[in-house]
Amino acid sequence: MDKGKRKIRIYEDMNGPYLESLKQGLSESPEVRYRKFFEEKIRFNKIMGTQKDPNARRTIEIKEATWI
Repeated sequence: MDKGKRKIRIYEDMNGPYLESLKQGLSESPEVRYRKFFEEKIRFNKIMGTQKDPNARRTIEIKEATWI
């Protein structure tokens, strides 16, 4: 798809965009889909204005379940 000019598509129902993206994903290799996922994630974070905190601690807490 040409990135310079966008097309407006009108679908008959809400399944149209889903089925189109599903068909496109099936025609691409797993490597391309993997790369696209992270490109879209970066683009989404820019639009939403979210960014990672470089000082954030990454920990996993394992607690005993209280209901057992």
